[in-house]
Amino acid sequence: MTTSDAPDEYQSGGDDDLMIRRIRAGGPRSGTIGPRPDHVVFWLADGRARLTDDDGGTWDVGPERPVMLSAPVAYGFETDATAMTLVHLSPSLLGDADEPWEFRQPDEGDPATEPLRALLRDVAGRVLDPALPDDERASLNRRIATVVLSTFTRTRSDVAHRMRRAIRFVHEHAGDPITVADVADACGLSARGLQDLFRRRLAVTPVQYLREVRLDRVHLVLRASRAGSTTVGEVARRWQFAHLGRFAANYRARFGESPHETVARAGRSVRRAG
Repeated sequence: MTTSDAPDEYQSGGDDDLMIRRIRAGGPRSGTIGPRPDHVVFWLADGRARLTDDDGGTWDVGPERPVMLSAPVAYGFETDATAMTLVHLSPSLLGDADEPWEFRQPDEGDPATEPLRALLRDVAGRVLDPALPDDERASLNRRIATVVLSTFTRTRSDVAHRMRRAIRFVHEHAGDPITVADVADACGLSARGLQDLFRRRLAVTPVQYLREVRLDRVHLVLRASRAGSTTVGEVARRWQFAHLGRFAANYRARFGESPHETVARAGRSVRRAG
């Protein structure tokens, strides 16, 4: 929702991945924007704007300062600018199609924004040109996306979000022959990025975490087992433990008893209950 004293004039062009809109405002504007299906980089030609995000963060924005409006965030705004440019970028173009990222704003005057400002001054006219061939447009979109990603960094909330996705994937697929690369793909990180994330947040490697989840699953099965219903080896292999000697050592280290002792204790509990 927006309010102003007079109607706005628009010029727009682009495609589903990237669109540029130029707006000439008829007067002061205020209202809200987002959450939206796309990210928006905008900058003012004149005047100033004040933005407030849904966590209460605020920014006072002057002319020619690129600002990222992250797709999953809602913003309130007030501005007296008479002209502004908005670049709409699809999450898939920025590599976050599953669950859009949140981005951090550079400080005002940060020199890291200059490459993006220079690029957009140079290519905006081409993006707006409806006759631009599709292959050139796709190449230009990728070029802009690369510079956008080098200008705006993801926030810590995105890191936490990716951690949750990785953990959820591990728990959902602990019985499958998954690898670190599979977990990394599931949360949109490189294998090295995933390693760093687990070390920082949980002080373990992804392999250690996956092993502990699988050990917990085996432990639950053995605690509920009845005599003769299954063997330790069968349960261990079901949860992807191929080396039974190593499995038994890891099991004892985690639970303070051997797998066979867990089975025996479960059997005694069943007999007492009966």
